Amino acid sequence: MTVMLAAACRTPFTGTDGALAGWHPVDLSASVMNEVIHRCGVAAESVDEVWVGCAEPVGAQGANMARAAVLSAGWSDRIGGIVVDSAEMSGSAALHAAVAAIMSGSADTVVVVGVSVASLVAPGASALNRVYGQPWGEGPATRVAADGGLLPPPRAAESTAGLLGIDRVQQDLAAARSVERRRAADARCLLSVAAHPGSRLTAVRGTSVAADEHREVADNPSELPPLFVADGTVTAYSFAPPADGAAALLLTGGGPAAKGPPVADVLGVGRAAGSPLDATGGVELALERALSHAGVDTPDIARWEIVESTAAGLLSICHRLEVDPSTVNPDGGTLGVGDAGTAEELRLTVDGVSNAAPGECVAAVSASPTGSAVTLWRRRT
Repeated sequence: MTVMLAAACRTPFTGTDGALAGWHPVDLSASVMNEVIHRCGVAAESVDEVWVGCAEPVGAQGANMARAAVLSAGWSDRIGGIVVDSAEMSGSAALHAAVAAIMSGSADTVVVVGVSVASLVAPGASALNRVYGQPWGEGPATRVAADGGLLPPPRAAESTAGLLGIDRVQQDLAAARSVERRRAADARCLLSVAAHPGSRLTAVRGTSVAADEHREVADNPSELPPLFVADGTVTAYSFAPPADGAAALLLTGGGPAAKGPPVADVLGVGRAAGSPLDATGGVELALERALSHAGVDTPDIARWEIVESTAAGLLSICHRLEVDPSTVNPDGGTLGVGDAGTAEELRLTVDGVSNAAPGECVAAVSASPTGSAVTLWRRRT
């Protein structure tokens, strides 16, 4: 069975405490859900399930926010919601689960959402409140204690880049390329939403937000100090700060709910993991599995969309996959706006497929110490 992308959209992405800071993630998710069914003329009653990828499913993003988003959107009570937490690859994991549901025949029309309102639920929020215990316990840390212990993702990216010989100059060049391309990009499939300003903003509630909020960077990034360790290579320039946003995809197996020509086909998906000390663990195997599923080869991929929470991580992925870094993210990437978590993961598809030429194969790639994911698409119209 072919799984098709019927429609895709996303909100603009803004920095924390920016114009979207006052949105509840459930309501922001509901807004893109309603937009994506509107764009392809599908009735909400035709949707079988909603899958939400969420890397921090606590507080405002907890308690099965997928089901809450269904209710907030005004959809039928019978539609269920499922939240997938797979750390930095939660968006891809939710997408792949939805693809599997359609291919198995248990669902025909599924909406996949990625959301992160970092202004409200900060990265790492799952570990901030220790009332209910420490995440992961002692087992994983003990397992790698002899090798220096666990590292947070940006530090792991810095370490991996160092092992691969990727220096600070290369990282700054990659960051500059991303920022410049993102500023010049023609962002499509955007849903204008009302500003819900945070307490520190003077914007009037209801102001329309219709464009991404691009990062302000230093005039001379080479003068910035390392972010994490004295001899480190990651700086505020080559590290994407948290951002707010949401993205949605409408997938269908071509049943009666399908309306109009699809945008793209899912060619293949692949996931894998590696050492918890490796920021790009398993990315080669994830690509191999996706290519095998799709029946295509690496040269068939015309457009690479790779998540770049850090330039170190991006360049490490390119090194492992033997892809020229100057050819990836042709419209810029995460470093140009900020990291909206699972919304950023799905943005790789929303923007990448929207800007691809008919017939082109697009690879959306995410990688982190907890696992890697690859989704291959072919643009139709």
